[in-house]
Amino acid sequence: MVAIIYMILATAMFFLQDTYFLIGGVEFSLKNPCVVGILFLALINFIVTVRPGRTIILVRHTLVQLVPCAIPFFFSALIWVMSSADSIMIANGTGMIIPQISSVLVATATLYLFGSRGLWYCLGSMCLANFGRVLVVVWEGGVGAFMAEFYTLIVTFSVETGPLMEALEINDLTFAFGPFLIYLLLKRKEVAHWPLWMLASSLLFVIGLKRTAILAVILSVLVVWIVQLLPEKAARQTALVIGLGMLFISFMYIVGIRYGLFQYLEAHFGIDTKGRVAMFMNLEPYYDISITYMGKGTGFERYVDWASGERFKIPQRTLMPIHNDFLRMYLNIGFVGYWIWIWSWLMVRLRYWFKQGGKSAGCVFLGVGIYCFTLFATDNTIYYPYTMIACALVPMSCNLDALAENELVKHRSRWED
Repeated sequence: MVAIIYMILATAMFFLQDTYFLIGGVEFSLKNPCVVGILFLALINFIVTVRPGRTIILVRHTLVQLVPCAIPFFFSALIWVMSSADSIMIANGTGMIIPQISSVLVATATLYLFGSRGLWYCLGSMCLANFGRVLVVVWEGGVGAFMAEFYTLIVTFSVETGPLMEALEINDLTFAFGPFLIYLLLKRKEVAHWPLWMLASSLLFVIGLKRTAILAVILSVLVVWIVQLLPEKAARQTALVIGLGMLFISFMYIVGIRYGLFQYLEAHFGIDTKGRVAMFMNLEPYYDISITYMGKGTGFERYVDWASGERFKIPQRTLMPIHNDFLRMYLNIGFVGYWIWIWSWLMVRLRYWFKQGGKSAGCVFLGVGIYCFTLFATDNTIYYPYTMIACALVPMSCNLDALAENELVKHRSRWED
């Protein structure tokens, strides 16, 4: 019964992303009641069941996953206090961080309810929701038109598309399949019904084709396959070196953007930057590459139309986003805040997963980290709730049942003593 209720709530949550209702003139997504329902279901289950081993492990996992959400809030709060920010700015920034936290909590709730099997309940719900969207589009546009546009999408690698494919180009839901695909490719021998899961996930991933996401999956799997061939200690050390390299590259990328990287690429190589040159030039008045740069606070990017440079007095949700989450985080929380955030986002969690779950869990998190790193450099995925759920759920599910059992045995012996 619990599984049925969860599947209904989770499928509705994934399906209703762009469906909104008004309360007091404020827009709320219909997915939010579904999120609350999943958390409430897990709370009731927690009250009536006794799973101390699973609870202890999931508390640790959850706290580690929440640290990169808490740090931007901490630095933003300091900025808001020092700049005497108004309530609208504070509510805007807080409203961007809360979905990140709720996404991690949904992943935790899923794993508390079902243990490691929660990964498949969540992925199954995503597939059902996405298949539902496909059926709606096919019903409205016709099977022939759908297949023709899908063929064009694949042949041109999404360079050319049509209105039906555009209706299914839901970035958040498409990106969310990436961590599951990484897990499936890395854990092929351990997954029951692997061909079915792989077929469904790959098909839906391709229907919402995002070239960056495909590149990110391929890159992460290739790197992790190599790391997995190493002994435990060497794999951990190699992963940490890769992580340090990613930290350095992310910051140098920000520096390069500030000092004309995209202008150089466009002028000397004729690369179409899709308007990024103008956007990054409009960003320049708002940040500096300096240890003294404090940041503007989370959510500041909603106050400026980066396509034109026009600034607004209240936050706007329909402006062209900054297609670079590293630069966005640096803009929002400053030099010191950025380095603490990215260290917690990658290095702290990489060490944790290798220590807590061994090479298996550590390598899975490394794969997810490389995937997110690639997306952060070119897109706006850091605040995508579905992608956040997947990125939290996949590493948290690794060896969860075994870890919970070991934790229970360890504490049981202490209680008996």
